[in-house]
Formats: sequence, structure tokens, C-alpha cells
Amino acid sequence: MNYFELFNIPVAFTTDSNQLRSAFMQIQRASHPDKFVQGTQMEQELALEQSAIANKAFSLLNNKDLLLPYVLEITSTILPDEKYNLAPDFLMEMMEFNEAWMDAETDQEKKVIIDQINAIKNEILTPIKSYLEAPTALSIPQEGMLQIKDYYYKKKYLDRILEDFHH
Repeated sequence: MNYFELFNIPVAFTTDSNQLRSAFMQIQRASHPDKFVQGTQMEQELALEQSAIANKAFSLLNNKDLLLPYVLEITSTILPDEKYNLAPDFLMEMMEFNEAWMDAETDQEKKVIIDQINAIKNEILTPIKSYLEAPTALSIPQEGMLQIKDYYYKKKYLDRILEDFHH
């Protein structure tokens, strides 16, 4: 059972926070360990396990950075520990940004590079935005899912570069 099934909500790249919270509270009310204080050891352990799974699921489904790869994984668009090859032209462009960053001498020059990278993040988001907002990921054609996969790996790469620049 995946986390969407647990909460009985559609598999999607965005979740309705009210619907998610309501489903989470329903599960917590039914399985909270405090309800099983008088229960058997097995009932207490099961309640604790169900509560922990619900907490983990709620946290993941509420986190857009974790939600995207999770949906890609449960739809078999990406495989765990998959080695994805980004396009050579994208990697060359990233190398140029790294070199420009090393050559940048002023905060203004660095800000320009960061702004350019953020512009690329927005640029790669635009063609898939409607897919990410779809009510269910299961209706997205395979071509769309592959575009989202490419977006995910590019965004991950760009985020890592930005993080390196900020250190």
C-alpha cells in the first residue's frame, strides 16, 4: 500500500492539504497508541506502527520536494537508486556556471549567476507545470511523466549547485 492509498487520496504531484489533514486525523484517531493503553502488547505495537506510518506518510505527502520523486517512484517512472543521464548540453551549461562562479569576484556577479540558475529552474518548470497540477498523476501520458522525470533530475542538479554556491 502506498501513502496515497493509506489516506485514500488520488496519486498526484500536489495534495489537497485539507483533505490530507482530515484523512491523517481520521487514521490517528483510530490508531493512536493512547487508545490501546489497556490493549494487548500486540495491539499496542500495531497501533504504534500504524501511527508511525501515518506520521511518515503525512510528512512526505506534505513536502513538495519529497512528493515529486515519490510519485515518480510509485508510478515506476524512476527506479530506486536510478542513475539518470542528463543531457550533455545541460551539463556543459552547468559547467560554465561553475566556472563563472569561480571567476566571480563581486557579490553582484555572483547574484547574476544565481538569478540565471533560478531562471533556468523556472524555464524547465513551465512545460510540465500543468502536469504537476493535474488532479491525478495516473492520467498523465508516459511522455509527460518522462518530461517530469527529466525536470526532477535537472531541478535536483540545479538545487545542488545553488546549495554549493551558498556554502
